[in-house]
Amino acid sequence: MIEKFTPKKIEVSHVAYNIAIKEAEAKIENFKAALNFAYNNHVKEPDLNETAFNESFTQEFKRCFLKENSKKVQLEIPYEKLLDLLSVNLDTLKELEYKHHENTAKIEIVNNETVATKVSIEDFTVYTRNESENKRLAAKENLVKALAEVSEFQKVYPMTITQGTSNFILYDQRSNEYILNRTLIPKHI
Repeated sequence: MIEKFTPKKIEVSHVAYNIAIKEAEAKIENFKAALNFAYNNHVKEPDLNETAFNESFTQEFKRCFLKENSKKVQLEIPYEKLLDLLSVNLDTLKELEYKHHENTAKIEIVNNETVATKVSIEDFTVYTRNESENKRLAAKENLVKALAEVSEFQKVYPMTITQGTSNFILYDQRSNEYILNRTLIPKHI
């Protein structure tokens, strides 16, 4: 009888997860700053399509700005001249748009109002891919358990243990825990 393989969690990169959350929050703040710029520079909120604005701040701003302000002057004048007449400097919006597209976090527009991003811890979690990796993980867990028992009676030196196991396990000083050497289980692509 063949046993069914069950993937097991190897590790979670909390550092990368926290960085992704901060990037997502920064992107939301940047997006809100761009919206405020638009609303404070002759664009009405109901006219602006946030989904289109997410794609291109400057294009959607131009569309809404012209819709709102093109009839203020009786002559047909170019967009740039209308910006000058109303003292609107687009440098700030262009800089916000650059930051927006440079940030790799994803933004979702819900009901043309809510700005949300999804950062899942699962994107930063690595699982075993086969039974051999499961056996390595089980051996690491058994070794760590044995080291915990020994540490009740005698000082255990993590770096010496790492050397003693030929780097089968490593010691993460940030989290103060033993981890399975990732070169034995390459990162998933």
